[in-house]
Amino acid sequence: MAKESLTVGKYSDVTLIARGGMGAVYKAMHPTLNRPIILKKLTLRGKSTFGERFKREARILMDFHHDDIVTVFDHFKQGSSFFIVMEYVEGLSLEGLIKEHRYLDSVVCAYILLHASKALGYAHNRGVVHRDIKPANILLSRDGAVKLADFGIAASADDTDSGLTSEGMTLGTPSYMAPEQFENSRNVDGKADIYSLGVMAYEMSTGKRPFPGAFTPELISAKHKGKYTGPHKYVPGIAKPLLKIIKKAMHARPKRRYSSVDPLIRQARKMLAPYKKEDLKEYIGALVRGEKDIHPPVPRRRLVKTVLQYAAGVVCVGMLLFAAYTSTLIQPLFRNNSYGRLRIEVEIPKVQGAYSAIPATVQLYSDDGNEIPLAASPLLFSVPFVEQDKVSRLTTLPLFIPEGGYRIKTTWGGHIIWNSFVQPGQSKIKEQPGAWAHTEKVSVPVKDSYAVNMKLDITDALTGRSIIDSAYVSVEDNQGRVMNISQAAVSSGKVWKFRINAPGYVEQMYSLFIKPEETHLTLSADLLPLPVVLSLSGLPEGTELEINGTTFIRTYSRQGKEGNYALVPVQMVRPYPGDILLTPGNYRLSAKLKKAEKSIDFSAAPDQKIRLEFSYGDNELSIEKR
Repeated sequence: MAKESLTVGKYSDVTLIARGGMGAVYKAMHPTLNRPIILKKLTLRGKSTFGERFKREARILMDFHHDDIVTVFDHFKQGSSFFIVMEYVEGLSLEGLIKEHRYLDSVVCAYILLHASKALGYAHNRGVVHRDIKPANILLSRDGAVKLADFGIAASADDTDSGLTSEGMTLGTPSYMAPEQFENSRNVDGKADIYSLGVMAYEMSTGKRPFPGAFTPELISAKHKGKYTGPHKYVPGIAKPLLKIIKKAMHARPKRRYSSVDPLIRQARKMLAPYKKEDLKEYIGALVRGEKDIHPPVPRRRLVKTVLQYAAGVVCVGMLLFAAYTSTLIQPLFRNNSYGRLRIEVEIPKVQGAYSAIPATVQLYSDDGNEIPLAASPLLFSVPFVEQDKVSRLTTLPLFIPEGGYRIKTTWGGHIIWNSFVQPGQSKIKEQPGAWAHTEKVSVPVKDSYAVNMKLDITDALTGRSIIDSAYVSVEDNQGRVMNISQAAVSSGKVWKFRINAPGYVEQMYSLFIKPEETHLTLSADLLPLPVVLSLSGLPEGTELEINGTTFIRTYSRQGKEGNYALVPVQMVRPYPGDILLTPGNYRLSAKLKKAEKSIDFSAAPDQKIRLEFSYGDNELSIEKR
């Protein structure tokens, strides 16, 4: 980053971090603390309310002293600009962390949620409602600290200037705002912040917003109805306590939400109880630092686990005693001559050069001609078998069963095999009294391929809406034959290539090797709408652009070996590309050149091409849509 000036006020080594339409953010050195700080600058022009909000943020934070809230050291005016001096948090925002990792583990979500809730609890107890809780306003340091920032639109009970937020005014970020905040931002209470916490927890857990999009009637209606896709449908492994927090915090009716952040804090602490605080903090810091091959913290041994381990030991001892009781040496002492010893051996073929991981089961049934009641489910153990390298041999513990007719049911993979046999008693073999042995062998047919049951889940990547009814899926086998998925006999043990199309969406393709033992396949695909091609023509040199108020856009990029498209965040900086790929939606493009500013609103449909022509003259900037 290039230095913009050497000093601002008493602060030296000033360097520019970011610039916006009304001000800028700088990094500098504090003259007495001898540590880096942030200078947040507002150029006072236009509406006076902007300056008053800026000053109020400084006043609020100057009175706050909490480990989970960014500290403000000073505020001053220089020329026509107002400055706030605040703590420098070296790291990145929660928004950046989500972009890097797509979604976060439930333990990480609970940790961040805990500290954000504690910060809000501190503010709420002092009559301050933040009104703009979102991942961009949660800062994460390289040592694992969590800091709540940006109280620029906060509401304070002690604030006597009612002109800053008038009746009916809407303030906040639409995706995160509570339903009641759209109607009147002035009179919302802490429950609006709790709702935003729930939305943030949803996004941390899934990488998606429950209500994506801009300030539209559709978004407001969906929020009032409380209709959104359950987070577990995107990430099935989300911890149940976290799902409970999200559901209650995001309830559309304020009376049904948490009354304060206190129960939310308790639930988050309960989730984190099995972990050491130091381990959690270090893990968060490692994620922020971008370290590779890091491992999540390990839960501490708890009383319940210890009891379960002792119980498992008792069970193991009992099994050993049972095995001894049923052994050839002891069992004949307790059985009469009508019983014989049975051991069952199962031979399973190798699959793809290694013993299959598919578990085999063996069940023994008594066969009296009319019924076949279950007699036993013997335990299977693998035994060395070097005579043949094409099969793996499993054997059961010896069983002593009365003479009679029996059936053995063996299941493995897609096979079910029934064997019928007659078990004689030991008295039939005079030369081996008390030790008669009978072995039944079950051989599974060699087969390295099974029919695969297919399930499809095709959704719109932006809205989560199912588009399975309009999707067309074709499949290509390893011999190059292409078939409709409904006509293809997909089987295991092969490589299959799937192509997924839907009208108005970008094609996705997947190549999958289905292992021999895998007999059920769920193919879940998010399809991106066809991109909007935005062409910028005649852009004057030096023009600064923003789309929807930011220089960061999500654009289409090819990802992975199949070349499928994904959305990646890209910062628009000069020189701008001739064409920009956008997702369909409503946009506002703002341009600034010297003292001239111009904005244009446009709507973009899938596969549409939009050209914006720029011109500059007489200190006037114009934009026309073609």
